[in-house]
Amino acid sequence: MKRKYIQPAIIICVVFTALYFGLRLFHLMQLQMFTDEAIYTRWSQIARFDPNWRFISLTDGKQPSFIWLTMITMRFFNEPLLAGRMVSVGAGFLSMIGMFFLGKEIFKSTKIGIVSSLLYIVYPMALVYDRMALYDGLVGMFTIWILYLEILLVRSPPPMTIPRMSAISSRTLLTRRISR
Repeated sequence: MKRKYIQPAIIICVVFTALYFGLRLFHLMQLQMFTDEAIYTRWSQIARFDPNWRFISLTDGKQPSFIWLTMITMRFFNEPLLAGRMVSVGAGFLSMIGMFFLGKEIFKSTKIGIVSSLLYIVYPMALVYDRMALYDGLVGMFTIWILYLEILLVRSPPPMTIPRMSAISSRTLLTRRISR
């Protein structure tokens, strides 16, 4: 009779996912509402119920992608602030995954990728921004993935790297405009 062993990679993925969501979702609504969170949440509510205002964030010079994602998550959560914060939590989770691939690609070591993901999980700035309904978590996620794809492009360009990089870059431009 063969014994089935659980792969260490699966265990690490499950533990990191549980640790990430445990730290990000614990008392998520106990945080005080930040001023910008209130503005972005209200814009998402307006855009959700009135299609003419889907670009309401442009009235203040903000790009619309965070508003659109929050508008989508409002279908699943009754509390508008929770919907916005869940967008940031999801973006942070994709950032954690991106940090694994980035560390693994730069140093050619899976252990370094695991350590970089673990460091992202406990990094204080990420702990704060991944829990707030702000653009910054989404910008960080796109930046990590663009950097990863740029490294792939420089090392050995696979055929689909350039289209993927341009798709992520265009989404980044919809998230935050370029600084001057």
